[in-house]
Amino acid sequence: MATLEAHMTELKAVNQMLRSISEQPVSQLGSGQIDSDNAEEVLEEVSRRIQSQGWHANARRGVVLPVNASFQFAVGTNVLKVDTVNPTSPRRTASPKPSAYYDVALRRSIDDTKWILYDVDNDTETWASGPATLTVDIIEFLPFQHLPVYLQAYIYKAAAHEFQKSTVASQILFQFTQEEVEYTMVYAVQCDSEMEDRNMIRNHAGVQEVAYRYNPLYGT
Repeated sequence: MATLEAHMTELKAVNQMLRSISEQPVSQLGSGQIDSDNAEEVLEEVSRRIQSQGWHANARRGVVLPVNASFQFAVGTNVLKVDTVNPTSPRRTASPKPSAYYDVALRRSIDDTKWILYDVDNDTETWASGPATLTVDIIEFLPFQHLPVYLQAYIYKAAAHEFQKSTVASQILFQFTQEEVEYTMVYAVQCDSEMEDRNMIRNHAGVQEVAYRYNPLYGT
């Protein structure tokens, strides 16, 4: 009996996309077959777009970035988004100030060698007089085969829809694939929410301010 595999490979996703336009599957990626190569490009494009929305599966929370020898905060080439966060209570005002108070942007360095966090407030990519570390949340662009099943399904269904639109002008196919995209999107959001175990008090700074505000009765 064959071993069942829960996760899809990129090849299987591409073949599913080819099947959506009644094309024959291929045995490998980069086959040179025009429709197959186009499907690979669409799959990567759609995967990047959907992953950039930020999911539990491709997020790294509370990452501490150290400043390098050039007084820069460098990040990996697979980083889609970065947001400075405060790892402690939002009421913290002690020095050094919390990471969330720094306004940063993800940019390519001036020498075009790496991706860095740009200091928007001071209009510079160097942090010589800034903090030694920054705490950030990072959204990464992961390979298709490294994603959970629910995201794989959403991505390849959305990619098949885009692929079908640009390859076969069929209103019936368009409606059918659009319905599948909507269903898998809702399912992906539900699964991701379950995995993240979000809590209103823990994950919302405004609610934290109310819940943990100073009350003189606490000491009585």
